[in-house]
Amino acid sequence: MLALVVVLLVAGGTFVFMQNQAGDTAPVAATSSGSAAPSGSASAAASADADVCGMLNPVETERLVPQAEIDSRTSDNRADKIVSYVRWTCTWANRDISYRDVTRSREIVVNVARYEALGETTAEKAAKIQFNGELSQYTYGGSHSTKERYYSKPTTFTGVGEEAIAQYQLVSEKDHHYSFGQGMGRVGNITFQVRYEASQQHKEADLFSTDTKQSITEANAIREVKTLLTQLARSVDAWKQGKPVPFAAQARPSPTPTASPKPTPIDLPPHCVALNQVAAELVPETKGEAVTGKDGKAEHLQCQWWNDKMPIADGKIRWRNLLVSVRNFPDAESAKFFLIDKRGKTKFTASSRIGGIAWSKITKHPGIGEDNYGQAIKQKTDTAYSARYEIYALQGNHIVYVLFGGSDRPAETPINSTDSTLMDLREALAGTKTTITTVLKAL
Repeated sequence: MLALVVVLLVAGGTFVFMQNQAGDTAPVAATSSGSAAPSGSASAAASADADVCGMLNPVETERLVPQAEIDSRTSDNRADKIVSYVRWTCTWANRDISYRDVTRSREIVVNVARYEALGETTAEKAAKIQFNGELSQYTYGGSHSTKERYYSKPTTFTGVGEEAIAQYQLVSEKDHHYSFGQGMGRVGNITFQVRYEASQQHKEADLFSTDTKQSITEANAIREVKTLLTQLARSVDAWKQGKPVPFAAQARPSPTPTASPKPTPIDLPPHCVALNQVAAELVPETKGEAVTGKDGKAEHLQCQWWNDKMPIADGKIRWRNLLVSVRNFPDAESAKFFLIDKRGKTKFTASSRIGGIAWSKITKHPGIGEDNYGQAIKQKTDTAYSARYEIYALQGNHIVYVLFGGSDRPAETPINSTDSTLMDLREALAGTKTTITTVLKAL
């Protein structure tokens, strides 16, 4: 009996989370059935599989992790000779939430474990040992914080199940900065755990840098963990008694899908009419076309000049593509954040090559708008062979985007011909700069 208790205590602490991450048992679908019936000392009412993803208020999970990807799994450890339990896990995650000039990352992980009697250890005793093991871990951590790793002292909650605790952890190392709140509770022979992690970082932060990263504070983390533990305690208690969980009938909030309006063809707007001379030189023998539409909050106007069959020497033909896009936002701040978002995402591909597409480094061009960035792109794919230069520029509540590129190829071949000669990037850059400067003056 003593040996069993010691082993279970060692298995306490981060036992549930660590085993789940390490894949200690082969996961099976959370909705599967046909598992062995629990022993007589376990609650008969809670013999069915647990729908852990339904144990939290969906309004709460949507608030904490908006538009989350939800994943569930089950681990069955009832064949073990030391500790017998079934564990259900649900994860809500969204690590790419765009907000103003930052990208937010949010995650909730919930584990619910139902313990069963084994030998002389009752099911409830096994759950208590697990809970006490976690409490020991929290207590030890709270007394052994370092500059790089901070652990709060455990917080005890009354009225949350039969017993419940929480702790905050902050890791602040050179290459790692994150924090989270975690907690554990117990109802009879069932334990429930939750971990909530939240952070945000500037969209234009250097790759792998933690300089601008901010993570959840201790007060906020403990508050959110308490809320989630309280909901779990109610749901676990209902499930244990064979009753519907309190949030079973509530649908998870989701944004109402709205079809994006199709762009409407229009006559060339004034800022594109102002490009007639420039376009005639860059893309001769073509007539520009324009469309208007919506892009989120912005009114979006696009003009394009395209000619992919311009005869040149030696039986070849030339392709030139000039695209001008102007987004008109309701305010200058929205336009600024749009540019920051675009530039931040562009950094992930800068100076790299993937699948036939090569991106240059990002360059700023003095004198073009209030803020800007440009990038050269070479493409050799099934879609097209081309070289182009792109510039995004901010001016007031406008974002102007210009693309100019193309290639030369043998006549009677498509624009994805492998015999294409890509456009000189110096020509692409010069054309792009001339175009965007003209547009900005015309706005």
